[in-house]
Amino acid sequence: MNGLTATGITVGVCAGLWQMVSSQVGLAPGWELLGTIGFVAFCSFYAAGGGKAGFVKSLFVNYSGAVWAFLAAAASGWLAAVSGLSPFWAGVVMTVPFSAVVVWQGRFWLTSFIPGGFLGMTLFFATGMNWWVTLLGFFAGNCVGIISEYTGRKLSEATSKEVA
Repeated sequence: MNGLTATGITVGVCAGLWQMVSSQVGLAPGWELLGTIGFVAFCSFYAAGGGKAGFVKSLFVNYSGAVWAFLAAAASGWLAAVSGLSPFWAGVVMTVPFSAVVVWQGRFWLTSFIPGGFLGMTLFFATGMNWWVTLLGFFAGNCVGIISEYTGRKLSEATSKEVA
């Protein structure tokens, strides 16, 4: 079986297993977005190139986006307090430099997958800045990605061997 077909099968199986596990965990208050974050990280892994390098790059840049989101929220609160701007407008103003930083960090290998940084920011905000859900979701999703890729490669190898 060719590699793409085999990986497609293992991606499907891993996605189904992730859906089963994350939907059960997601029943707990505050954990509702775990499945979504994991699926986004799963995609991020492949979009970052897959393999060990894609795993490291995707996970690091997803995490960096969450950190930038946290700092943007803190800076927004500070700006609102010292300037008299409403929290809404302070958030709008702080979106500018922190979004720029996500792009600028793209010059470094570990953070060169710029969309992964924006995914990290977005999903951290979506969870209401819940560190546990966000960081565990990114880790689990990237792990699901590397597992699906590895098992796809093994399935391809096992089904492609010539019979003696």
